[in-house]
Amino acid sequence: MDDERPPARPAALGDASSSPGDGTDAGAGVGAVADGGAVADGGVGSLLTRVVAACRPPAPFEPSEAPFWDDPYIARHLLAAHLDETSPAASRPGAELDRAVAHLAARGLAGPGVRVLDLGCGPGLVATRLARLGCRVTGVDLSERSLDHARRAALAEGREIEYRRADFRELADVGRFDLVLQSYGELSTFAPDVRDDLLARVRRALAPGGAFVFDASRPRLHPPTGRGWDVSPGGFWRPGPHVVLEECFVTPVDAGTQLACHQYVVVDAGTGGAGPGGDADAAGCVTTYRMWFHDHTPASLTAVLEAAGFAVDEMWDSLAGDPLTDDGEWLAVLARPR
Repeated sequence: MDDERPPARPAALGDASSSPGDGTDAGAGVGAVADGGAVADGGVGSLLTRVVAACRPPAPFEPSEAPFWDDPYIARHLLAAHLDETSPAASRPGAELDRAVAHLAARGLAGPGVRVLDLGCGPGLVATRLARLGCRVTGVDLSERSLDHARRAALAEGREIEYRRADFRELADVGRFDLVLQSYGELSTFAPDVRDDLLARVRRALAPGGAFVFDASRPRLHPPTGRGWDVSPGGFWRPGPHVVLEECFVTPVDAGTQLACHQYVVVDAGTGGAGPGGDADAAGCVTTYRMWFHDHTPASLTAVLEAAGFAVDEMWDSLAGDPLTDDGEWLAVLARPR
């Protein structure tokens, strides 16, 4: 539940001051320069052509071109973001996590002997808190670096927490857990078919009477924004000089829901940072990363859960149990298999 995927505030991933773009169509003018002259076949002209092409609006749930959560370099900075109490880029502040765990305990969902599965556990910030209550916790995450930190933290406190490096979308446990947790809108980040398959897996993993607690993003969290850019001598995305072009694309879907994509086009000088799918040549490397959210309303999320065989017990504005309002950024849910 430590929010390993994806950041709630993707703009926080920038490396330097951001400057807004002029809002013109990123796809216009590919293959031409400002004065109408032809772009050279290689060098800077070729690089600019690839950058402009990369800034196009993505197709729904179009994936990133390279690993993000388990990229060795980026993972180091993600772990730092998890542990930074002043930044909401990867985890919520400790006081907010304390409130969420206390709310679970007050609702009788966490306590001695309760078997908990923490999906996207990150460095174990919530798993450790639950273990302190006597829960028997299993955490699943993609990032080996975050899991290493989590294991060290558990060892330092003498906590027995099972940590697995795995993609929780491939969850195969059956009837093992009393509580499954997932947070920071991770369920919102998947295409409908992937989301529904994950819900089926969560349902199978729950023991009779078990509960699924998670939160999802709402449209208010992702208003349309203009373009921005960051310039860095070395930072979050790359160890060396690079430029980040970012934009949030928002598309209405139905019933008050929307698709939001925070897209980051990273341009660096070397060919080594592209990763699988990155576009690199002697002039530089262009790699596109995308963070997707399907922002829901209470009614739309209830319909999704009911179709997956769940009944909604309660909804709140946060995992800490703040009362549900009409204008919240988050929607926290307690659901049980029917």
